[in-house]
Amino acid sequence: MPDPVQNLHIHWQTDLSVLSLRGEGTAIAQGVERALGLALPSSTNTTHQQGDIRLVWVSPDDCFVIAPSAQAAKLEAALREALQAQHFAVTDVSSGYFLLSLAGAGARSMLAQGCPLDLHPKNFALGQCAGSHFFKASVWLWPASDSTAEPKFELLIRRSFASYVDTMINKASLECKVERSGQEIEAYA
Repeated sequence: MPDPVQNLHIHWQTDLSVLSLRGEGTAIAQGVERALGLALPSSTNTTHQQGDIRLVWVSPDDCFVIAPSAQAAKLEAALREALQAQHFAVTDVSSGYFLLSLAGAGARSMLAQGCPLDLHPKNFALGQCAGSHFFKASVWLWPASDSTAEPKFELLIRRSFASYVDTMINKASLECKVERSGQEIEAYA
């Protein structure tokens, strides 16, 4: 269990844009960079971020484009225009995902109770991502800071698992001083 003096900040973001982008090859990578101003992750289990747009590697020909919800239509249109001569797919899957931020001294130890990955920054560093699970819920996660004292992680969670994940966080963080912000996830259960 986390040390009782450790803080844990929990922030659910339910109003975001999540696009699934499928396609591979140099022309796709160049088109994505033209459309978003951000390099497509080419190495396995990596993520790139510029401003409020994040690209998360899912598989060799698949990534998530995550941004504020107000940008969804603009990003999708820009990708379609830049990739129109290529074999690709862009699908808005925003309604199926929530983003969870876990930050503070208790974040890593609380998350480790339900996630089998080694979350130490030497093994899971800023710029990396992984598909895993938190207790029984599948998640995509990545470090959002490189601080060892005050780590921050972001998890992309299927909407159908959100209530369960929130319940498990409540059980796993009993010894932390918890602060919440963002949307109340119980409203979506």
